[in-house]
Amino acid sequence: MKSRIFSAMLLAGLSLSFQGCATINPFLQDINLVSIPQENAASKQMETAITQQMKIVTDPAANARVQTIGNKLVAALPKKEFNYRFYVVDDKTPNAFTIPGGAIYVHTGLLAFASDDNELAGVLGHELGHAYERHPAKGMTRSLGADYLSQMLLKGNNNLAAKAALQFASGGVLNKYGRDDEREADDIGFYLIRKAGYSPDGLLRFMKKLQMISNDTTPAFFRSHPPTAERVTRLESLIKESSTTATNRFAI
Repeated sequence: MKSRIFSAMLLAGLSLSFQGCATINPFLQDINLVSIPQENAASKQMETAITQQMKIVTDPAANARVQTIGNKLVAALPKKEFNYRFYVVDDKTPNAFTIPGGAIYVHTGLLAFASDDNELAGVLGHELGHAYERHPAKGMTRSLGADYLSQMLLKGNNNLAAKAALQFASGGVLNKYGRDDEREADDIGFYLIRKAGYSPDGLLRFMKKLQMISNDTTPAFFRSHPPTAERVTRLESLIKESSTTATNRFAI
């Protein structure tokens, strides 16, 4: 059955490489053939690879800051399909990334760039939005292709998992997020930071700061999370209108 599903993915053209969020086929945007158990298994393999390839920061203060804010945001989620984890990695670029299975990595450069905990909470809320909606797994489905996924998830190929993990860390998979993905992550992040007691303008202030320094080079966060005037305007509207959309995002 699984092999037939992956064959169908091939026929659907999922092994094509898409270039940027604007070109994602809308019919493939929300397809995800990675189950929760498969996503968790892939996450463990990727975490191992990231630990081997990137320096995990052990500084108690940095980790406490990220985990305290992250856990407050997680507590605001209406359901928890994953065991959400937060790590700090030694990298001077102002970036953060999420891999399948709810593991979120924050660069030391982002900790230095964020003016306060409200900005950091805005970024973490956005990353949790991606994890909650399973955007990384959907990105794998779109970007890595059926053969790649079947070998990594069904056969436990650690080499492929390591390669995928590095693609996530560098934005090679995350830059396949579509506009709908970013809207969802923004909505959820906005909801979470408000419910957790942080200032709702944190992510907006962070994005505007990055835009101010993006003259000749694109900040890492923007390579993996495409900035658009639409997103900025939308965040401003959510703040101004008390975010009816974001507040009702998890209506039960």
